[in-house]
Amino acid sequence: MNRTFDFYEYAGVIVPGAILLMGLIWFFPETRVLFSKEGVTFGELGIFIILAYAAGQLTQGIGNVLEWLFWRPFGGFPSVQIFDGKFLSTDQKARVTDALRTLSGSEQDLTKLSEPERLAIVRQVYSRVSAAGQATRVDTFNGNFGLMRGLAASFALLVVAAAFTSKLTVTLAVAALLLLSLQRMYRFGRHYAIELFLRYISLKL
Repeated sequence: MNRTFDFYEYAGVIVPGAILLMGLIWFFPETRVLFSKEGVTFGELGIFIILAYAAGQLTQGIGNVLEWLFWRPFGGFPSVQIFDGKFLSTDQKARVTDALRTLSGSEQDLTKLSEPERLAIVRQVYSRVSAAGQATRVDTFNGNFGLMRGLAASFALLVVAAAFTSKLTVTLAVAALLLLSLQRMYRFGRHYAIELFLRYISLKL
């Protein structure tokens, strides 16, 4: 079966999976016997990519839990916070509110909607933007968000591995990478939400 990986799979799945595997190989040197002494062969590289893809998928599962916990103190996902007018100017907030009320076919207060109801509308918004061919930057931000979420999950696991196998300085270094990944995840999450809704209201002009 011939298949090519898209940007999200490379950025959000394979890269975090590869980072996790390389980190585990570093912390557990005995696993290096899986590779040839002369270096990594072409066949071993193919196997490594397959393993990185599988590890990345599992890591993103942990990332899903991690991001849910991460966004709770902020009031939920950025695309959900948009309904409360966060990240937008006063004019943008008014235009987004009008556009979303038209989309939902309801005049109810958007701030009173439950999170599942908001997320359902967000999916509709993305569908409209994508159908209009305006989702390129939105997808880029989403891909980078997925990358940072995956890296955060990988580094969270590696912090545990480092705590059991390495010196305190190594553990702190990996923890710093975890915090940096979370900071970048926060940044790209905001960019994704802002870009998505501004693209949507631009379709209404």
